[in-house]
Amino acid sequence: AATTPELADKKKYPYFFRTVPSDNAVNPAILKLLKYFQWKRVGTLTQDVQRFSEVRNDLTGVLYGEDVEISDTESFSNDPCTGVKKLKGNDVRIILGQFDEEMAVKVFCCAYDEEMYGSKYQWIIPGWYENRWWESWINSSQCLSKNLLAAMEGYIGVDFEPLSSKTMKTISGRTPQQYEKEYNAKRGDGQSSKFHGYAYDGIWVIAKTLQRAMKYLNATNKHQKIEDFNYTNHKLGKIFLDAMNETNFFGVTGQVVFRNGERMGTIKFTQFQERKEVKVGEYNAVADTLEINNSIRFQGLEPPKDRTIIQEELRKISLPLYSILSVLTILGMIMASAFLFFNIKNRNQKLIKMSSPYMNNLIILGGMLSYASIFLFGLDGSFVSEKTFETLCTV
Repeated sequence: AATTPELADKKKYPYFFRTVPSDNAVNPAILKLLKYFQWKRVGTLTQDVQRFSEVRNDLTGVLYGEDVEISDTESFSNDPCTGVKKLKGNDVRIILGQFDEEMAVKVFCCAYDEEMYGSKYQWIIPGWYENRWWESWINSSQCLSKNLLAAMEGYIGVDFEPLSSKTMKTISGRTPQQYEKEYNAKRGDGQSSKFHGYAYDGIWVIAKTLQRAMKYLNATNKHQKIEDFNYTNHKLGKIFLDAMNETNFFGVTGQVVFRNGERMGTIKFTQFQERKEVKVGEYNAVADTLEINNSIRFQGLEPPKDRTIIQEELRKISLPLYSILSVLTILGMIMASAFLFFNIKNRNQKLIKMSSPYMNNLIILGGMLSYASIFLFGLDGSFVSEKTFETLCTV
């Protein structure tokens, strides 16, 4: 039940069927989540490991053409702080992360230092980490535990659902809850694996495939039996391939269906709330539906915005203030006109001649033009049209 996306290459592995969803299976669920909260601008932060890089590359293809912009793509090997700073510099508010638990501690420490947490930011990261995973790596970081937990608060984890939450009976006659109870009873103190439900359904897939293949052989070819199978018998291989592609039943992990050899499963969303993971929703890959429950909560009054909202607003000048200044301006212009008239009328007087009357006239005219500019500077969109305003500003 390998989850690496590399095995999805049908040219290399034409007969490969995956009984557990691949790492890439979370990407359609992430797209659905982004659309649900109307997040159209995101950034990615990826650890330089093939497993994470492949998921990031597939996510890029999933988001392409879906009206979701990846505004910044950052990667790191050991120190994520540079990438975190660049994401903040590009005003990325919704961050899609792909990294392991050790790097997650470093990422959230950097996020705390850069104040990239709280009501303005949303982190979406892998949800397959161990329970209380941060406690194993906190000592390797330079971050205080309370600061790390503050930065982690509210992150959303994405992973496949180990067992279906539905209470209906499966192909085995048991409900998923009855199966889990019986599994735990037989397991005893042995170590549990989150893949046990998929292994159980995988056995049923094999049984149903063999059953369909035998039924087909009995109906079409009396001389060939399923016992005749070998790895060079392409005819029997094609029969098995077709039988596997017809798989469709309800198992303990949900509806068991294959598309191009990939198991279509249920993806769960969990949110980190007060030091524990809380399930807040799930995505059904078969029906392509997303359900978000009332447990999800954000640190603000609403989900974070995906960018800084810039609203253009027409700035208006107070009409009473403009009126007062206009009256004072008119009085000033009247006074300047009186001085100009006096200066011209008495230009032949000895004292006036000694005071450089022509220079005084230029100064008075300049002052009157300055007074006139107050009328223009006081105009805005509430007094004149946009076209007239643009013309006046040009003049």
